[in-house]
Amino acid sequence: MPKTTTVSVETCNQQAARHDAMADDISQKLDSLKTEVHNTMMASTSAATRALTNTCDNWVEAVRKTVLDHMRKMAENIRREASNQAALDEESMNAITSLPLSTLDFLGVPKS
Repeated sequence: MPKTTTVSVETCNQQAARHDAMADDISQKLDSLKTEVHNTMMASTSAATRALTNTCDNWVEAVRKTVLDHMRKMAENIRREASNQAALDEESMNAITSLPLSTLDFLGVPKS
């Protein structure tokens, strides 16, 4: 097969899966952080600790809404575009192979 700069659909899907896995990992770490902060709050009566808990909760939810949502959306976009590219490649190949045989020979398209 000739060298190409295209990326296979499988490679794109693997990258999308890595995005999803990383988002899941970050989500689990955020859950652990919230648990640690809440456990600390339960052991303290300080108003500053309560403020830290609220700040942590707000921050964790903000990260979920921005970073994790964007990572999952990126994975979705990668999969969609890989699928779209595969369909476009197939359409283009069909257009090329429907050319007259003499044109295909001139272009160097292998005979199937």
